[in-house]
Amino acid sequence: MNQTAVAGTVGEWTARNFRCVVVVEKYGIDFHEEASVPLEEACRQRGLDLDAVLSELQSAAEPRQAVAGDWANVPLRALTKHINARHHEYLKLELPRLRQRLDRMATRHGARDAGLLSRLHTAYCNLQEELELHLHKEEMILFPTIDRYESAAENGYRVAAPPFGSVRNPIQMMLREHDGATETLRQIRVITRDYVPADYACANFRAVFASLEELEADLLEHIRVENEFLFPRAAELEKSLLG
Repeated sequence: MNQTAVAGTVGEWTARNFRCVVVVEKYGIDFHEEASVPLEEACRQRGLDLDAVLSELQSAAEPRQAVAGDWANVPLRALTKHINARHHEYLKLELPRLRQRLDRMATRHGARDAGLLSRLHTAYCNLQEELELHLHKEEMILFPTIDRYESAAENGYRVAAPPFGSVRNPIQMMLREHDGATETLRQIRVITRDYVPADYACANFRAVFASLEELEADLLEHIRVENEFLFPRAAELEKSLLG
């Protein structure tokens, strides 16, 4: 089957996630006004190479898959590097993009479903604010301390206790924040009715729900890796170094 036969409409692609929205917008296609327009036609009107655009969309539409790793045994520096690259960078890109789209959705559909959108907007803004501060604390305080401990253990030199007393102190704070984020994700799932958009939902609305569900999956995996592997291993390492 050739690319044209599987192209679908602009709206079908942009409803998948924001990465597809970004691709469509890059090519100057209005995914609101042209949602029902076949992608082939939208590309033809602009002199775009359908195969090239479709290839980008297919790549953007690929779901994020959990990355398998031997997290119980890899060096801790490799684990913090993985968390930064896989989860932190994703959140830094996705959180503000989702906020922009939610703002747009509230403007376009607020009168139709004010209860849902108002509650969703509030819950999401709370989650965004908490997560952005959470990432900063991990990257500036917790992860450097863990990396320093591992270097000391590998090279056989003594290391002083951190200014905050013990790595267990920021870990306890991170665990509480993980619990808070998990609860907010639960609230968002309830508000969005398990991410099922209303019948009137436009492409932006559907992309918001799809991307929120993807963010939930990624964040829960992020939290699991830290709670089950990074934090307990870091605490044990500190104990072996400092007693």
